[in-house]
Amino acid sequence: MAYPNANLNTYTMNTIELTFTITPYAEAVADAMIAELGNIGYDGFSYTDTGFSAYIPVADYRAEAVDALDMPAYFSEWYRIDRVAREIEDRDWNREWEEHFTPIVVDNRIQVRAGFHERVPGIEYDIVIEPKMSFGTGHHATTALMLRMILEHAADIRGKRVLDMGCGTGILGIMASKVGAREVVGIDIDDWAYRNAMENLRNNGISGMTVRIGDAALLADESPFGVIFANINRNILLADMEHYVDRLLPQGMLVMSGFYEQDLPMIREKAESLGLVFGEYREENSWTAACFTALKQEKV
Repeated sequence: MAYPNANLNTYTMNTIELTFTITPYAEAVADAMIAELGNIGYDGFSYTDTGFSAYIPVADYRAEAVDALDMPAYFSEWYRIDRVAREIEDRDWNREWEEHFTPIVVDNRIQVRAGFHERVPGIEYDIVIEPKMSFGTGHHATTALMLRMILEHAADIRGKRVLDMGCGTGILGIMASKVGAREVVGIDIDDWAYRNAMENLRNNGISGMTVRIGDAALLADESPFGVIFANINRNILLADMEHYVDRLLPQGMLVMSGFYEQDLPMIREKAESLGLVFGEYREENSWTAACFTALKQEKV
């Protein structure tokens, strides 16, 4: 998912710590707000018992940018969201993340861990992701949902050319490679994602995946794909879905996440208007992943 990654060694100055309290606490609300904060320059996050803290260099902090966020207003009918900002001294951010990053296991078959964690014996798929932040590591519900979709559709992915759109850490492309994808292309708009994904490919011994920097416009010069993953957000999915469908082979599979269950009808309507057939969806903490199949003429 195209969330900014925290290259936490880059801080050489004091930092603003912006702490949000969510009442009643809901992880899905924290996740949505973290995603939005990442889009305005916050590149370090840590969860608390009642919310989370976000970090940005003092020089980049703008209170008015935080005031303009959509998510707090969106959730205000159901949750009280308070925030406090304070300036803190620089610290060893990598150590902070190592202390708080925990490995996860998905369906007792996939382990997602950092390099300093031990592999769980008997795990079928072991994925090593550098713990820059929780997004793209499997901790976020949408990533876990997509990993489950890959497990469920491993037979459909095996031998196929796969696109991981908004690849972030590259975790979905890595998993697709591990279940037997013939070739994987990852695309993300952020340079940090490219660097982090390439590092994670090396850490996992993946040689059949390439990563490109850009957006859906890059698909115009790509050969068609048998499977496309797009774990981004509702608005981008709606805007770019036509590009995905244009590069999807007949009987190809498009799996999308990054939106709420209440947004599924909107996603489905758009997909079906482009000739896709709705298959199934999975939900976790109100986040949703949905699978569609292409029924159309051969693309060249």
